[in-house]
Amino acid sequence: MARRGLWLGCLLFAGAYVACTTNHEALEKKPTPPAGGGAGGTSASAGGPSLLAGFGGSVASGGGHGDDEPPGDSVLTFVNGVVDAPSLALCLAKVDAEGNVTPLGSPLTDTPLGYGQSLVLREVEGIDFATEGLEPIVIAGDLDLIADLDCEAAIERARSEEALSDGEDDLGAGGAAGAGSGNAGASTGGNGSGESGGIAGSAGSAGDGGSAGTDAGPPAVRSPLRVRGLPVISAGSLNAGRSLVFVANGCLGGAAYTGKRAESYCGSGYTPRQPTASAVLVSLSRRSSPDHVALQVVHASLANAQVELRARPGFPATAAGVSIATVVQGQVAPRPASIANALFDLGSARKYVVSVEAEGSSLFMQSWTDVLAQGGLSELKDGLGFALILSGPRGDLPAVPGLWNAPTVTAIAVDPE
Repeated sequence: MARRGLWLGCLLFAGAYVACTTNHEALEKKPTPPAGGGAGGTSASAGGPSLLAGFGGSVASGGGHGDDEPPGDSVLTFVNGVVDAPSLALCLAKVDAEGNVTPLGSPLTDTPLGYGQSLVLREVEGIDFATEGLEPIVIAGDLDLIADLDCEAAIERARSEEALSDGEDDLGAGGAAGAGSGNAGASTGGNGSGESGGIAGSAGSAGDGGSAGTDAGPPAVRSPLRVRGLPVISAGSLNAGRSLVFVANGCLGGAAYTGKRAESYCGSGYTPRQPTASAVLVSLSRRSSPDHVALQVVHASLANAQVELRARPGFPATAAGVSIATVVQGQVAPRPASIANALFDLGSARKYVVSVEAEGSSLFMQSWTDVLAQGGLSELKDGLGFALILSGPRGDLPAVPGLWNAPTVTAIAVDPE
């Protein structure tokens, strides 16, 4: 997992846009008292994707104010659940009361943030969270092209590449904002990012979710880079003493990112010119029990309806295992966190799997080892709280190399070390 805290100081965020300012206690650390009950979280996908036509994503109402648990440490965990990119460069921008968007510093990880991976943010210099919002901005494609650039320059480079893409005309108005496409799903190449340019039809067959073909004329050409602004985390959310999780989801879209089952991968209404890239933002419960693992589930997939997550013995065992939670799209559940199961019950040390199920049938299973590793964890522990994040396409669909990622579950700590 790529994990890099944002620490205070002008050197980290020095650049044309931001001068060194007083620390506004962004993501301020506070004592963590025992937790009580509370309400559910808040979806960040308020108004569809922002295509960075001057930046400024749709505003996400503040997760963290929707519950009544006592405040503790302020922490934000970003999870990469974008379906049509194997990895991302993540930038941050502040959004002032007038809607002006100012990119900050450099991309937040030294290496691209892989699909399903998480990043913990504790402090951000240059933003007053009482009056300014925070917009995550993601870049996908041949990330070597922006390796030595700060976020301002990297965003501009990506937008310029999309504007030059042969797919611009196919994307209508979105193309002018940089709605072309540049990565190739899970393809491998020599650029170190696992991505390459391509043409429609090269990523997979129409039957498995790939391109339906190019009979209507010359194939669309992918831009080497794509950039999208995600929903804005509103002012007053990030210093409220909550553990928040922001899950980027949907598809970035762009020329040649299409197929007969595209909506089953990217969510309802997806087309290359109408990407579904957005996010879910929720406040996690800090309820705990010394003899149990406190668990919640965040449903951040745009292509699945109601699902149940269970911990089961691995195949070929047929034992039912234990139920973790039943959730619908955009929901965190249960609220407060479940403390029904001890570490032994969940079987994470006994080669159990996490099963994602609908109407009594398993859609897919994933080992606890993989679920934990994606969030940078090695084990569950009694007495601590965790959240399982469901991302990706419809649960019974496989990955399509060069186009779509498979569904996945990521475990994160409510109070990361």
